[in-house]
Amino acid sequence: YTFVCLTFLVIHVMSTTAFTTSTPTWTQHSNNANLNNRRTSRLDYGPDVNSNENKNDNSLTEADDDAMMPPPFTSPVLQQVAPELLQWKLKYGHPNIPLKNPGGAQCQTLRRLYIQNKLTPPEIEWLERIGFQFQNLEDFYRASDFDEMFDRMMEYERSHPESNFQIPKKCPQDPELGAWVTGIRRLGKDGVNPSHSRRLDEVGFAWTSTRQCGSKFMTKYRELVEAVEQDGLDTVLSDPKTVSWIRAQQEALKRGGLSQTRVHYMGNLFGDQWTTIGKETAL
Repeated sequence: YTFVCLTFLVIHVMSTTAFTTSTPTWTQHSNNANLNNRRTSRLDYGPDVNSNENKNDNSLTEADDDAMMPPPFTSPVLQQVAPELLQWKLKYGHPNIPLKNPGGAQCQTLRRLYIQNKLTPPEIEWLERIGFQFQNLEDFYRASDFDEMFDRMMEYERSHPESNFQIPKKCPQDPELGAWVTGIRRLGKDGVNPSHSRRLDEVGFAWTSTRQCGSKFMTKYRELVEAVEQDGLDTVLSDPKTVSWIRAQQEALKRGGLSQTRVHYMGNLFGDQWTTIGKETAL
């Protein structure tokens, strides 16, 4: 922990110098970001999507001092990777280190520990404060070993014969299994590996959950789908509140915080140019 705190102080000194000397460069190139070329998967979020605009928006500043100071960590993984998270945030504007870089494997481990409920509330709060992205459920399906998770699902079914694969997202017995099943349902048959889809069909997997998704995104999305079907797209887009919500999703995409599934949803409802909606109003 002492090492982490000392590293933080060093990074703060570096950030103050970098901010003072590099601001003109950031300002000069702040309009060069290309939203459409950014990756959207949290697993793929890396330096190639970080424009100078992002560095200007997200770099460490004096106002971040208290928020960035790490609490005492109980997780050995977080103790090890915390300095690298802060260094990556200083360099690229976020702490989400890609898998093939030093610290990337530990980031993946942190996401798995989060799903397993093995991080303490202060650790989760600190990671969220510095902008760490806990992977979404669709990404968890892609990152998991299908055979292993399939076997765990079948074991759950044997011990819960009346379940009909209605495994809760926050399954107390197996949090990872709940996340995996929910991610598969969100992707749907067309979104998962065809061989996986066939194996799931063979055992009678229920592709539709009896539980309605309670996320704010899906609640609002369903509401807008109904409005578009009833009143038409132009009428829906004439509502400033709708445009404001779309702009929020654009910002989430820009930060790498919008899953591929949600990007697909937005494109289906609002068209391929949904990332430009509202921008002419904002200018």
